[in-house]
Amino acid sequence: MTSEHPPAAPYLTVTDASDAIAFYTHVFGAVPQRQECLPDGRVLTADLVVDGHRFTISEWADPPTATPRLPVLTVECVDADAVLRRAVAVGARVSAANGTPGEVLLRDPNGASWAITRPEGLG
Repeated sequence: MTSEHPPAAPYLTVTDASDAIAFYTHVFGAVPQRQECLPDGRVLTADLVVDGHRFTISEWADPPTATPRLPVLTVECVDADAVLRRAVAVGARVSAANGTPGEVLLRDPNGASWAITRPEGLG
């Protein structure tokens, strides 16, 4: 059975969409798919794809909340240590492992949480 509607995707609000796009592209290899810009050139919303999963970011004037959130996406990567090093180098904070072997949680500079995992057998 097919759906007439696209699958649900995470929607993040950030204080600087251009910085968020740069972070997700650098750390996760995100591929921007679509952007809507304001007349002054600032990005208002953007769709990005990480490892085949789409999510949308939107610029919002209020700072991100300090309340912990569930991970936006789980990103599986062979070299998870390299992803974590890149993330920390550009402002992410690593949380303790969440109890799953081979999985680490991080909070990006925009306040979103991500789960980074290794493929089974590589943990």
